[in-house]
Amino acid sequence: MMIKAIQKIAGFCLIVCLTLTMSNCNDEDDVIDIFTGKTWKMSRLTENRKNPPQFYNGIWSSEKDRLKSMEFLSKEGNFTVVFEGSEVNGEVDGSSVIIRGINSTLRGTWKANGKNNSIKLYLKKIEGSENDPLAKAFINAMQQVFQYEGDINQLTLFYQQDSNITRKIGFVKQ
Repeated sequence: MMIKAIQKIAGFCLIVCLTLTMSNCNDEDDVIDIFTGKTWKMSRLTENRKNPPQFYNGIWSSEKDRLKSMEFLSKEGNFTVVFEGSEVNGEVDGSSVIIRGINSTLRGTWKANGKNNSIKLYLKKIEGSENDPLAKAFINAMQQVFQYEGDINQLTLFYQQDSNITRKIGFVKQ
């Protein structure tokens, strides 16, 4: 008799715990965890389609240029983004974003919304300029970012190019 009563109480407690756990779930990204506290290193710059190549066609005019870009990409500190910020009412108020190509740095602020995965970069200061084709493409792309997806280990930023073409920049946590 006592065992059945304990089993009923335990079952009731389990149902209550599961109900409370499930009711706390939401579909909103934890934007602070995704973006801040790390350096993001570009790993791809490609078309927004299934199984695209690592880099979209047309960036380089020669294989020599492509190989030189890959050498620059492999160096620490090149092609990186660092986000800093805090969450306010479900939106991230990005106090700082620093984007580094090879010879240039973009600085500004940013906002991201975990409900609709939108992101906006407000880039105010551009230092230096790029000669490398991949670095130019990266810097131009970062100025047109409008959406994101990802988690704490990988990040994809979507950008609009030529008003009709959506492309994406892939990053890995460095």
